[in-house]
Amino acid sequence: MSEPKRVDLAIVGGGMAGASLALMLAHYCPRLSVALLERQALPDAGASVQLPSFDTRATAVAAGSLQIFDELGLWPQLRGYAAPIEHIHVSDRGRALGAALTADEQERASFAGMLGAVIENAALGPVLHGALARTNVQMLAPAQVDAVQMSESGAQLAWRSDSDSGEHSLSTRLLVVADGVDSPLCRQLGIETERIDYRQRALVTTIGLERDHRNRAYERFTDDGPMALLPLPKRDGLHRMALVWTCAAGVAEELAALSEARFLQRLQRAFGWRAGRMVRAGALQSYPLSLSLAREQWRRNLVLVGNCAHFLHPVAGQGFNLTLRDCYGLAQALAGVDLASNSTRQLDLLQEYGRGRRLDQQLTIGFSDRIPPLFASANPLARGLRQAGLLGLMLAPPLRSGFVGQAAGFGL
Repeated sequence: MSEPKRVDLAIVGGGMAGASLALMLAHYCPRLSVALLERQALPDAGASVQLPSFDTRATAVAAGSLQIFDELGLWPQLRGYAAPIEHIHVSDRGRALGAALTADEQERASFAGMLGAVIENAALGPVLHGALARTNVQMLAPAQVDAVQMSESGAQLAWRSDSDSGEHSLSTRLLVVADGVDSPLCRQLGIETERIDYRQRALVTTIGLERDHRNRAYERFTDDGPMALLPLPKRDGLHRMALVWTCAAGVAEELAALSEARFLQRLQRAFGWRAGRMVRAGALQSYPLSLSLAREQWRRNLVLVGNCAHFLHPVAGQGFNLTLRDCYGLAQALAGVDLASNSTRQLDLLQEYGRGRRLDQQLTIGFSDRIPPLFASANPLARGLRQAGLLGLMLAPPLRSGFVGQAAGFGL
């Protein structure tokens, strides 16, 4: 395929956000010409997905997001790499109260009887790019975007490839930036970012269990910070769950230095026995945690999606799901639109898109920002508030139903 010189829409960044948006545009906006530029080489579209038995990272995909994937025709393929989430248990370590949330409590908050599913990243990326290879989206990879010049009619991109020494040019009527946190392109465009440093790190690994997790996810709040255990598919005879443990940087460093046996002891003591005995731990990965929000997510001829738009605390795993809803909203706003015909109409569409996404983003980002400090605090008042909240989830069906709906991506 020859390189495009001009397209209706160009996406910079071919990760999960950019690839998902490109697929939605191909599905809902087939008349638009779309190019996807990715800095890294893409996986072979014809290769089968090879998964290691252990130490795989995974993404919690809410029921609303699964419905989007199903509309795109991806769910039948993803199902084999996914573990359903049929129950979520939310609790405060060392306290008697806890709330059990189930998909059957609210029919509209489930997809195929699930609140969501945990999909291994080693499969999700290749499935997305394999599906893209069957569309008319023009893939440019590896493609390093060096400069962008905005104008009233769109954007001009200067990019280069590892395969040659020359510089290439691409014109687009609408530019979508999806290249992650600390985006060089956003800095070049003068888009400022607000950031809150939580002074915490997320420890991520795979845990082997003695017994079946029964498609149950756990959100456990400890004195060190929130801890999530998410179901993974059984592999090589081992019951597995994905662990995300957020804690202070010093605690994370201490935990990472422990042997596997000592780490399992520490984890079991912190989490408790609700998931049974923990018998194996994979290699630990550690990530600094912050809240990062772009002060502008759209302007004339430009939209930001993914982590460069908003990067959230991992409590409840809402970051990728919020991104998918943003991408879906953008694709729906552009469906049936001729970007070449009227730049004023395009600006109106982006304003409508921004207004439509505002409430969902405010609720999701606010929840992700405020809940961890409340549950990590040892202050007696904070403990009383969180116990009252858990009691409310236990006793008040409308409150529980609303929480389930939001967690599943159907809250709005």
